[in-house]
Amino acid sequence: NNKMAAKQQKLLSSSLVCCLIIVFPGDVFSLNNGLALTPPMGYNTWYDVTGTFDLEVLKETVDAFVELDLKSYGYNYWNLDDLWSAGRYPNGTIYADKTKFPTGTLRPLADYVHSKGLYFGAYTDRGTHQCGPGPGSEGYEELDAATFAEWTIDYLKEDSCSAPNNPETGYAQYGKMRDALNKTGRKIVFSLCGWEPWYAPQGYELGNLWRIGPDDTNWEGIQTNIDINSKLSQYARPGGWNDPCLLLASDLNNHMRVTEQQSRAQFSMWAVMASPLIISSNIRNISAMNLETYTNKEVIAVDQDPLGIQGTRIMGTDLRPSGGGYTPVTTETCSTGSAAQNWLWGDRNKVTPAGTFYLPSAKMALNVLECQTDMILFNFVSNGCDGNKGFYFNLTAGNQLQSVLSPHLCLQDNGIGKQMTLANCTSDAAQKFSINQNGQITSGLGSCVTGGEASSQGLNVWARPLSQGKYAFVFLNVGSENATMTCDEACMNNTKIAGKQVKVRDLWAHKDLGTVTATTLNAGVVASNGGVAMFLLDPNV
Repeated sequence: NNKMAAKQQKLLSSSLVCCLIIVFPGDVFSLNNGLALTPPMGYNTWYDVTGTFDLEVLKETVDAFVELDLKSYGYNYWNLDDLWSAGRYPNGTIYADKTKFPTGTLRPLADYVHSKGLYFGAYTDRGTHQCGPGPGSEGYEELDAATFAEWTIDYLKEDSCSAPNNPETGYAQYGKMRDALNKTGRKIVFSLCGWEPWYAPQGYELGNLWRIGPDDTNWEGIQTNIDINSKLSQYARPGGWNDPCLLLASDLNNHMRVTEQQSRAQFSMWAVMASPLIISSNIRNISAMNLETYTNKEVIAVDQDPLGIQGTRIMGTDLRPSGGGYTPVTTETCSTGSAAQNWLWGDRNKVTPAGTFYLPSAKMALNVLECQTDMILFNFVSNGCDGNKGFYFNLTAGNQLQSVLSPHLCLQDNGIGKQMTLANCTSDAAQKFSINQNGQITSGLGSCVTGGEASSQGLNVWARPLSQGKYAFVFLNVGSENATMTCDEACMNNTKIAGKQVKVRDLWAHKDLGTVTATTLNAGVVASNGGVAMFLLDPNV
């Protein structure tokens, strides 16, 4: 849709921008609304109904929210996302699409939400228009803030679809809306949706939460935002939170964006990362397992811990290349049966398009990093740099693997253990390759093209310090195989609870596991493709 396309274009272009971080004085410029002292919890319409709604449909989702008793678990914000507005009156006042909201305002919906004991949230954009066709707030910050306050909103999400994607402009525009909201005198949670990690150092001065990455959209997107957020823990605190996006499950047509297991993994990770818990799925027909996930009081208590410290990764590396930890493709000694050398190509490749190499063990394809020369594994996408040419190769009559980026560039073996690159095509043995029936790609130097396997990269352990000296631990497996996971002594020494006598509780099994010395922590077998285990360690024995 137009919203996703606009964001994808912004994110691609932003990768080329070298940004200067501008810091404003602390107390002079701040939201200072006393809200969101723990991460906000609630519901957002986007991944549920998107734009397929009117006032009655939205009331149905409010009713479902109430019937599920989500408020009793801490979910108290019901938020309307994009595609509600239609234009501005001659005096500049924004109005709602009257085919959806007959009065032209959101006040009747806000009144209905409030009548159920919930807070009401709305949506705008810091640019000239929203991600959909509605008007943005650029140049109308004070008028829109006053209108939203008149409509009695309690939460405002401001997107970035039609605004320049650089820190100076972003900080200035969000600062204008922050000041306008302050001027209304109404307590309104302010959610910045700028999709970039460089909002984190400045976020607390601008709003109550700030998006640090792209729309999560699917399981790969969840992993990407986990990786991005892993580097930002120092910026989270009571009143201001890193926001890795919405909680995913199914949409109004029961299309599953992620599996139920992956929803549970996301929920666990969001809790250990002190992230907002905003459900964006079909709550009118929610599955029993997803409801059980979203109403686990013990996991919610981790997320809502008043100490407000974001957890950190204490074992493992980035889950996705887009998190910054690109997996290099090297040449290694050929090993029959090695999954890291078993590529799909030509007629054997039914996963990615013709002309690409796919590695099933990593679930990624051979790619040229940012269309330069370094070879990496990367999740196959359709909107990569230079028309996506970095994924495509031609096998020439001279047995060279010629990049579609340029007829002058060929894949080159730089020696065992070294990252492969593109280089000017020559007749050297280092640029000649043969591909056997098992998918091994052997260079003229006798070594084989090798990609990282998913097993070690797909395992993470995270820990979060909590009140009363307690710790929450999450074991996450995004790899393709079940794995026995342990936080060993080196892993445990990354926490301040190491070596202490602790009570251990399994937060998903709701089971006490006894008292132990915290030198290691064994999670047992954690399922593949989003398996998760979560524990509370309590030194108050």
